[in-house]
Amino acid sequence: MFVEAHAGGCQGLGIGKLIAQQGSSCAVEYFVAPGADALLREVCSADLRKVDLPSQTRVYHFNAETGAWEVGRLIEVVGEEYRCRFPNKSDRDLGLEEAYVRCNLPISDPTDFLAEKFTETPRFSDGRRAFVESIISQRGVTMGMSALISSAIDFESHQVEVVRRILQDPVQRYMLADEVGLGKTIEAGILIRQCVLDLGGRTRALIIVPAALVQQWRHELDEKFFLGSELDETVHVVALTDHATIRRHLRHANMLVIDEAHHLTGGHNDCDRDLYASIAAAAPGIERVILMSATPALHNERGFLEMLHILDPDTYPLDDEVGFRHRIASRQVLAQIVAELAPENVLYLDHALDQLADHFPDDSLLQNHVDALRDISVNMPEETDPELIEAINRVRAHISEVYRLHRRILRHRRRNVGGLTPERAGLEICNYHSHVSGRLFEVIEAWRSEATLRLQNEASSEAFAGLLSRTQAWADPGAEDSERISALSVAGDMAALATLPTLLGDDERITDRFHALAETLRPLQRPKRQFVVFCSDELTADKLAAALSASLEVTVDRHAPDCEEWQAFNHDSTRPILVCDHRAEEGLNLQGGEKIVVHYDLPFSPNRIEQRLGRVDRYGSGKAVKSIAIVCANNAYEVEWARFLNEALQVFDRSIASLQYVVEDMVRHLEQTFFVEGPEAITDLIAANQGEAGRIEREVAAIDQQDALDALGEPPSDIVDAICDIEGAGDTIESAVSGWVETCLMFERAALQGERTSNGSDKAPFSYRYVTDGRHTLIPLEAFFRDCEKAIEHSEPSRRQPLVRTYPVTFSRRIALKQDARVLKTRLLRYGETFTDGMWRFSQLDERGRSTALWRYFPGHQAETLADLFFRFDFVVEPDLADAIEVLSRARRLTKAAKAALSRRGDMALPPFHESIWLDQDLAQVTDPALLGKLDQAYRPDATGQGGRDYNLNSERWRYLDRLRLGQVADWRTVCRNARARAEAELRNLPAFIERLRDAEQRAVSVNQGRLGQLRARVDRRNLASDEQDWRLERDIAEALTQGILKPAIRLDAITASFLTGSLRASAIVDGKA
Repeated sequence: MFVEAHAGGCQGLGIGKLIAQQGSSCAVEYFVAPGADALLREVCSADLRKVDLPSQTRVYHFNAETGAWEVGRLIEVVGEEYRCRFPNKSDRDLGLEEAYVRCNLPISDPTDFLAEKFTETPRFSDGRRAFVESIISQRGVTMGMSALISSAIDFESHQVEVVRRILQDPVQRYMLADEVGLGKTIEAGILIRQCVLDLGGRTRALIIVPAALVQQWRHELDEKFFLGSELDETVHVVALTDHATIRRHLRHANMLVIDEAHHLTGGHNDCDRDLYASIAAAAPGIERVILMSATPALHNERGFLEMLHILDPDTYPLDDEVGFRHRIASRQVLAQIVAELAPENVLYLDHALDQLADHFPDDSLLQNHVDALRDISVNMPEETDPELIEAINRVRAHISEVYRLHRRILRHRRRNVGGLTPERAGLEICNYHSHVSGRLFEVIEAWRSEATLRLQNEASSEAFAGLLSRTQAWADPGAEDSERISALSVAGDMAALATLPTLLGDDERITDRFHALAETLRPLQRPKRQFVVFCSDELTADKLAAALSASLEVTVDRHAPDCEEWQAFNHDSTRPILVCDHRAEEGLNLQGGEKIVVHYDLPFSPNRIEQRLGRVDRYGSGKAVKSIAIVCANNAYEVEWARFLNEALQVFDRSIASLQYVVEDMVRHLEQTFFVEGPEAITDLIAANQGEAGRIEREVAAIDQQDALDALGEPPSDIVDAICDIEGAGDTIESAVSGWVETCLMFERAALQGERTSNGSDKAPFSYRYVTDGRHTLIPLEAFFRDCEKAIEHSEPSRRQPLVRTYPVTFSRRIALKQDARVLKTRLLRYGETFTDGMWRFSQLDERGRSTALWRYFPGHQAETLADLFFRFDFVVEPDLADAIEVLSRARRLTKAAKAALSRRGDMALPPFHESIWLDQDLAQVTDPALLGKLDQAYRPDATGQGGRDYNLNSERWRYLDRLRLGQVADWRTVCRNARARAEAELRNLPAFIERLRDAEQRAVSVNQGRLGQLRARVDRRNLASDEQDWRLERDIAEALTQGILKPAIRLDAITASFLTGSLRASAIVDGKA
């Protein structure tokens, strides 16, 4: 009987045949290929299970009458026999001893199939060849980053560069530090998807995010990266506040991603500190660790040290905070030097270059770059000179790589990545007057002036600042306000405060402000212009949404974290207004189109204003973002605070994300002085901070210079250009995949409603349907489930239909990025997509298209005998990674992630490629263009206008061909094997092939020299054992990969024997007609 091992050493070998059993010991025979020796394995009976062969299983049979192997498809099992359909609809019943099923060993070389005259229709070889070429080409241009091309995203050079650096590093421990709004989540999503593709069901990815971002992360991983089926199974998105769940998953995680990682540091209570300690203790044992934070190190030294400690605890011990602070401070001198390295300073570069030469005399690579820049600058070129700009970039890039805080900090800055995020278009202040608000301000100020004469202490200052913040929130008075007023009564006249609750809740006060908002928005409404209205209080936001809808007579959406209805605003630009409360200030993505941010209130927290604007001016946004603030002219606190935000901080004109720690310190001091100084405290703050000489601009300059040391340069665009080229040829990808999947394997393309649709009839999303009626899909259903399980639609509608079909798919990236396709979770049929990869895996096990033979009749062809014999060999060439893998093994760094990174690094230097070569019957390469034109023609099963025709050499025609007694087939097995050996030798000796390898070697050497030079400089500068180990490992890997490029692995994917003849009579004999 047929059996399969579900455990033990033979698990994964697939179907075998039980041929003997003694006790619990079973002898199992695994059929490999016609003519090849079977694998005989001893398997424990407990590890075996009986297999009922499924319909469409490929069944091999040795026909004793013809002396040839044949293959058919299992139609049904009749009693103890297997009814199989062979070519030409010939059905036969086979006993167990006569039936063979190939095991799951991939076909490493199909030559033996041809040697046994086991060949199939050229339709399969034509379809398979195009499919293989397409997948190999996609792998080549993406350098093996399958998650990149198979995600529903646009390609941006800076994001691709970050992902490339990480995925080609065997040690994947990095901080994604791109400036706010540049798409760190996209980068992380690609990395998470790649982890799932690399590890499959063994993935245990833990994604720790702020609680407000959990749903946003789940949505993005599902919609853009198609990981919905992995969520809560292999990928876990957990709120930072859920300590118990984090600890439970930490124990098994092989990937850890922490978004807004700075929230994890600086714990203010024991629980937070314990969580940090748990993560820091677990991180060294996790293969892939990705931290995400755009916060600067300056003014955040302790928090930054704690983040780096998670990545590299040996280099950044927590007890060396003093040393770390010293490193930050000492970098400022270098940061100032680097700031001078700009094209506009071309006439004054000598000073900066002299300083670099003096500071780093032992950094030979830097000295070379400095000398090259000096040679250019002495000629006083224009500041737009390309050579000058390139030379400056080389110096800056080297300094960034060697002297940044950690070489695994990856930071891009907005100024180096143009056009991806919108500018901020300033603030328009809507001033209005309110008698009640003025009275409220007078009461507060009168009480404050009198109270400060009696008592000044920290408690009073805190309570007063809290009361002011509450008035700024425009919320209805509640118990919280009463407590604050009671706390203030000890410092002043309680009677003077008694009117505060009434004034805070006065309807006229609220109506005045709402009326100002409505009248500001009314004339600004335009088609497809959208307003995002922020206010702090949830109840106030509810009332505001209802009132705006009634007053302006438009649809107003109300954001709520726990529902999806508000997403209509994101998906439909004709919906004009979205009202948000404080819960939307973090994690919301509202970019795109024309957005105006309306601040119904201005909380005493500039970082909250920054967060509000950050919801809109993000990666992928549209027009410049304008802000509107509603300000009561009768409230001096509100007027002056708006001035500080606008004139001193300039938060409405630029991002202040890098200033968050400086700003927090300012606000803490401000809240302490409110009680004593009143609104003048803000006026003084403006005077001290506005202008180029103010503290804000000085801090911006210092942080900017420090960031420049850690920032990557302008990202290279070559990878994105190559991907866009192949994406631009989307019809070629579609033709290749559909030709194999639809024409050869007989999947049916079906519209999503279930009706049939023709190949290429439109670009709408569709599904692939497994066909069981009429033309049956040529894959056993069980094999389809095995290789494509997660590509199969399991939604309720498909369960009700008697169909097995894939989820929605498309070949068009443009379609996949549309909102209606996103709603359907339409996958993109690319290398790395589940269905495409499943078809690839199946094709590596399946022999169809691997071994082909045909008789080609060309009237007038002058053959040496009756026919000329030619062989076509389709090779796949890729770097040989064996030595590099051994390097990792010796260093005890060999993990599945590291092995995948090596493969991608090899693909970067030598992209895998598909190469075909023809040999004639004398085993010489065919180079004649006219002859190659005949050999490369597509299969012609029917007579052509010129009278030519092709005949597939099936088992019957092989017997007819033997009647011709051709000398080329007298010792057919030997001829095939000799041709195989000669073909690879010819390929390796082709001048174009050799030149391709040398070019790849030079690219690898160039990249390695830069990488190793930078690492060596870090070693010499810091003298740390960990840096020395990194350098040695990189050196050994580089040497091994270089050898693997010069002597690549060459795998034969398919082989074809083609007989060319001009004899009509010989052709008739082969066809059995003579």
